[in-house]
Amino acid sequence: MKKTIFLIVLVTICVSKVFADNSFTAKASTTNAQVGEQIQITFTLNSTSGKNFQPPSFKGFTVLAGPSRSMSTQIINGQVSSSLSFIYILSADVAGTYTIEPAKITVDGKVLSSNSITISVSKSAPQNAAKQPSSEKSLGEQANEIIRNNLFIRLVIDKSQAYLGETIVATYKLYVHPNLNIVNISVPKMPSFNGFWTQDFGIKELKFTTENINGVPYRVADLKQVVLIPQQVGNLPIDPMEIEFVVRLLVQQQKKRSRDPFDMLFDDPFFNDPFFSNRYKDFSYTVKSKPTSIKVLPLPGNQPADFHGGVGAMQMKAWLDKDKVKTGEVATLRVQISGKGNLKLLSPFNLALPNDFDVYEPKLIDNTNVSPTGVTGNIVFEYYLIPKNPGKFKIEPIKFAYFDLSRKEYVTLSSNPFNLEVEKGIGTQSFATGIKKEDVKLIGQDIRYIKTNHPKFSSSNTTLWASPIFFVLSALPVALWFILFVFNRRKTQLEGNVILLKQKRAKTIARKHLSIAKRFMSDGKKEQFYEETARALWGFVANKLNISPTDLTKATIRTRLAELGLNPNEIEQLINVINFCEQARYSPLGDNQPLEVIYSNAVEVLSNLGEKLV
Repeated sequence: MKKTIFLIVLVTICVSKVFADNSFTAKASTTNAQVGEQIQITFTLNSTSGKNFQPPSFKGFTVLAGPSRSMSTQIINGQVSSSLSFIYILSADVAGTYTIEPAKITVDGKVLSSNSITISVSKSAPQNAAKQPSSEKSLGEQANEIIRNNLFIRLVIDKSQAYLGETIVATYKLYVHPNLNIVNISVPKMPSFNGFWTQDFGIKELKFTTENINGVPYRVADLKQVVLIPQQVGNLPIDPMEIEFVVRLLVQQQKKRSRDPFDMLFDDPFFNDPFFSNRYKDFSYTVKSKPTSIKVLPLPGNQPADFHGGVGAMQMKAWLDKDKVKTGEVATLRVQISGKGNLKLLSPFNLALPNDFDVYEPKLIDNTNVSPTGVTGNIVFEYYLIPKNPGKFKIEPIKFAYFDLSRKEYVTLSSNPFNLEVEKGIGTQSFATGIKKEDVKLIGQDIRYIKTNHPKFSSSNTTLWASPIFFVLSALPVALWFILFVFNRRKTQLEGNVILLKQKRAKTIARKHLSIAKRFMSDGKKEQFYEETARALWGFVANKLNISPTDLTKATIRTRLAELGLNPNEIEQLINVINFCEQARYSPLGDNQPLEVIYSNAVEVLSNLGEKLV
């Protein structure tokens, strides 16, 4: 009998899959919302074989969470249905009417599009403080009061005032009463850190300790730890963290008064009887930490010329790997900055080198460590020097200035000068300078090679100086000199114009970060992949638009790109990729798309911007 039922179900599933038409629909929890209200958008496919899900841009809304993916199969009256859903939680930003464009998904090689959704957003209605009089509280109100008094989140920051570029450590802590039973935790909204460079510690599981508060041994766990480095001056807000809890409480059949709200739950021996275990009830409750802000002070104005934004306590070391090379060989100059501070935000140095050297974009080696105490370790800039001419050369000392937090002043570090002896390499051609024309003598024409065969002579009526080849050969050195002159002049202009040099190298630097991100993608290192991808996008826009680190925000990027006449959809595509990388790094709900999709989106964004921002 069981085998027969199983065969019937199996046949029904196969038949339904064969004859079912695939549909892809979008549904909103509400189409009339108020500013700040949360809206759930669900994209549902009546099959589980969908691939390459592409969400819309959600213009006019902030994505709080998603997409969360769910699959379900149901058998009702012998009819089998299976579905695949992608769920987003949005927050309405500004009043108005917005259309959420269709999402796309691929099923059996065919691309399906969902329906669009129009949502009207109105201004928030004023809260009415007056409440209806009630002699007794409802069960839900009692439960909320118990949970509110015994479950909370605190934001702990190691300093409330800091200098621009100073490292701050923020920790979100969860406090739970020992008698409170939590059955589920979800994160609908992660805090945003606008105006800060951030690095998350990536807490993978909650580890509880005990902390005594007013005589009660609360269970305490770190929800999130992050290093913040302010990039703007002023009072920078830190948004609260929002957590949705499901708490299980023991509900009594009869109400009774008690001084301790937990008496309702645990002190009635009748309801502690195991026979009445079904009297437990689950309650949903949302907890938010209190919003706070950090006062960011500007750095003193007497900044030295060699200051590149370093803040903290740092040391410098510079050395050449060799003191004697040949022309065309590579000498490596390494500059190491170590200590504690915003090491990850330091930019390469501008070396004062003789014109006899070719130098390329330095290689960055990051040996830093992010911990609850801040950013420590070192970074190394490797410069590859290629001499073109032989001789003895002196490389000026490398200087590095940073703001010392303990001394509250700028400190300039300097290396010793470097001496490099260059010999002429075998098979290389040196670029001679300072040679006079009369010093060059023509040799090798006094003795001609004796030919052994019978020469064939032919007469010509034209002389060499009157032939076309004579004029071509005469003009060739002039043309080559002109091309070399234009090339050197252009190179000098680029080296003298820092802004233009950054713009020219923006694509090369971004391509390097994407190459590193691709390697991390192949190795399955998601955290490093998202960090390098975001760094490529931020750095490309900053270099192309000449935006300083202190002004580099999403709002600034939107404004500057809009002023240049870029398509709003292209701007939003860039912001969406940046937002996804940040959300994937900091939110457990954000890492739900294949890394290959994120990588291809980043490449597409940079390619489009590279064509527009010439």
